[in-house]
Amino acid sequence: MERTLNQLMRELQEIATQHRQINGSFFQGDFYDAISRDAVQYPLMVVTLQPGSINDTSVTINAVVTICDKYNKQEYRQINEVHSDCLSILNDINVTMRQYRFTEFMDLATNLATDPFIEQGHDVVAGWTMALQCNIFNESDWCTIPYDNYDFENGIPSPSGCGDLFTTYQLYVNSVLVDTFNQSTETNNTINIIL
Repeated sequence: MERTLNQLMRELQEIATQHRQINGSFFQGDFYDAISRDAVQYPLMVVTLQPGSINDTSVTINAVVTICDKYNKQEYRQINEVHSDCLSILNDINVTMRQYRFTEFMDLATNLATDPFIEQGHDVVAGWTMALQCNIFNESDWCTIPYDNYDFENGIPSPSGCGDLFTTYQLYVNSVLVDTFNQSTETNNTINIIL
């Protein structure tokens, strides 16, 4: 399975499509760009990327997920209903992202910070944001990097692919090159030098 930012965004868009309260209204990008568009349908789910990081075992993607709905300023009590619904939707997303469909390719931070808001722009909207921290598993598979003839100097992929790697050894005796040979790096090898 491909483990990329694109996959994560496709999954989040699928959540927005399938969740009956969101009903497909999804935007990836800046929140203000999302609510400034003509004919925005609410409730709206917006995913805004934040700075992340890369290490040996994962690629950390940080994002802010915003769920918002339009409300009438004259009906101030409506704000409580909007906030309640939006927080409930965020919790649904949290629960969904902890299921196997997600956990097979990533870990989600245990605690996700949430924050309510009211914003007046093109539309008057209210809702909640949730800060996601997703650690997408990084298998560090150097065989799948799309290079042409790049020498990593830690083994040459065999003709049948990277599953059977070889390392070139140069055998020196008293600073004199005696032999050069390849051996698999996936098995234990014994080199016996008899002088």
